[in-house]
Amino acid sequence: MSPLTSIFVLTFALICGCATKDQEANWYTTDDRGDLLTLDPDTAAPSSDSEIEDCGEVTTKINTTMADETPDPKVGDEWFVRMYCDGVVTVGTTRLFFQPAEVARVDPDNTIAEFVSAGESLMTMQSGNLVYTKTIIVTADE
Repeated sequence: MSPLTSIFVLTFALICGCATKDQEANWYTTDDRGDLLTLDPDTAAPSSDSEIEDCGEVTTKINTTMADETPDPKVGDEWFVRMYCDGVVTVGTTRLFFQPAEVARVDPDNTIAEFVSAGESLMTMQSGNLVYTKTIIVTADE
């Protein structure tokens, strides 16, 4: 690559990367179609045919508390949901959604849910082929 081309590419990258306006989070919800990728949950068994092993322990936390120990939310609560493989937070393709979706809004850039209406829902957290589900009942804020 010539020096002139390198300068042009660098200048273009700097211009594109320097936004001056803060963007608001775009909230989205899933529909009731069962939008989950068709992957089986991790078996937590070591792989015999590769160098990388599967997770020995898969855990999910809500606001730093084990997900199974987290009490049901109220309208107005926010949950920061993270999945861990052997104590290390999973990275890559991660999805958080609810069925029916009307109970929560999910930040598209993070696994953060804001509960907006009362009702029963199935929360699904998916990170790669790791899947966690939890039935919740969102109650009205008192």
